[in-house]
Amino acid sequence: MRCAKFGRRTGLPDSASVNSETLHGVIAEPLDKIRIGRLRPESISVRLLVPDPSLPWSLPVTVEERADSPMFRKRAEEIMRRHTLAIVDSVTELAQLGLVNEATAQIRVHPAPPMFKLYLINNEEAFFGFYPVQEHVVSYGGETQAMYDLMGKDAILFHHSANDDDTSTGSQYVEQSKTWFESVWTTVAKDYQR
Repeated sequence: MRCAKFGRRTGLPDSASVNSETLHGVIAEPLDKIRIGRLRPESISVRLLVPDPSLPWSLPVTVEERADSPMFRKRAEEIMRRHTLAIVDSVTELAQLGLVNEATAQIRVHPAPPMFKLYLINNEEAFFGFYPVQEHVVSYGGETQAMYDLMGKDAILFHHSANDDDTSTGSQYVEQSKTWFESVWTTVAKDYQR
């Protein structure tokens, strides 16, 4: 995934994923370019949609019982907090430094972990990939547990672009992705309480 469209007047990435780890890695380069003056969008608005770690999950699950693991969710929340809060801090700092006129970053949680990751850039491009489910052993707080986990780093992202033909597959894919994201964001998602 690339965030090349940040050079435009407005940078608008929306992300639906398990923990925003991929976006955190990808967004660093364009944000660094803004910091050094190579890019100058007027505004940046980032919306991060992640699963609610306070609720039981249907995936990832323990291998033995195929059940939710509060230990795993606690570990997952720490990973999610690390990446989402780093994105929020990096984005809002740009406005505080006067490098963009306006910068906002929001985190919302929803009741179901996604089986896929989705990134929308400026409502013109969509990057989509399925999370493969794989078994691996997780250690946390002195406990070890075999889990069937969503492997985000192994997800291949497919790129779709909107164009002047609103009947093209790319345009329809981007439009439906935006519709899905907005529907979750405005209905069942709630602000993440840090």
